[in-house]
Amino acid sequence: MLQRIKKLLELNAIYLAIIATIIVAILSLTKVPDLSMGFNIKSSDKYLHIFAYFILSCVWYFALQKKIKNRNFRYTLIISIILYGILLEILQGGITNYRTGDFYDVIANTTGIALASILFNRLLKWFNTI
Repeated sequence: MLQRIKKLLELNAIYLAIIATIIVAILSLTKVPDLSMGFNIKSSDKYLHIFAYFILSCVWYFALQKKIKNRNFRYTLIISIILYGILLEILQGGITNYRTGDFYDVIANTTGIALASILFNRLLKWFNTI
């Protein structure tokens, strides 16, 4: 069963990356309910940004794993995802009246991207053992 899921993920990786990108845009530009779930963690919103951009980066790395071995391509992908996050923050401040762009959100996004960049090879090795 795991082999079938693995093959399905490999065949549809680029589509999953595009869908993940769209989901991040939707969550960034629409009004979402409070997700604190009763936790009084200061800046818990930043943890959600780190998580979202970690997942987004991993999905793109996975989809483009053959090309990402090229160091220049990898840096281009990282910069592209960072710019995407900056664009969404600018759009939050410009086209919505219920969201605001935040420099610290950009820092949190970049942190998620950096973590994905550091951990992706380990995750890929685990995935290949399935």
